[in-house]
Amino acid sequence: MSSSGGFGVAAAAVLQMGQRQDGDPSVTPSGKMFLNLHQVPIVAPQMSLTGGAGSLQLADLLSPKAGFMWSVRRLVGSLFTAGTVTVYKNGAVVGGTAIGGEPLFTFPSAGTYTFGRGEILLDQNDQLVISATGITGSVQINGSADCFERWLLPAYLG
Repeated sequence: MSSSGGFGVAAAAVLQMGQRQDGDPSVTPSGKMFLNLHQVPIVAPQMSLTGGAGSLQLADLLSPKAGFMWSVRRLVGSLFTAGTVTVYKNGAVVGGTAIGGEPLFTFPSAGTYTFGRGEILLDQNDQLVISATGITGSVQINGSADCFERWLLPAYLG
């Protein structure tokens, strides 16, 4: 190793980058966004169906935690060959049937669908509720969402 830099210079640069915190005035707003944004998986268990229909409401798995927001970026519906699956914002499952809620997206067939930044926003008390009808096969819904602290919403939508 040469005496003019090498590992020591690289280690010092990494150390200096690691020392920048959110409170550091030299971190730009986009830098704060970068430090506080991460993707989380959306993973619903395989839906139980009766007569080709079913509903799923799992607030622990299908909603952001307190103080955070989600921007759903990808939803994948799989394992069914016929029928319709609808994803709602909020609503409830009563007696095995989804009621109320705002329809966010309907899967006309199994597939992968992507969404732009801020198209499907979930706040800390919102949740995804999934309903299926006329299904041949089974239903599995997966995806991903950008997760960030609520105070960063203006920067995220920027």
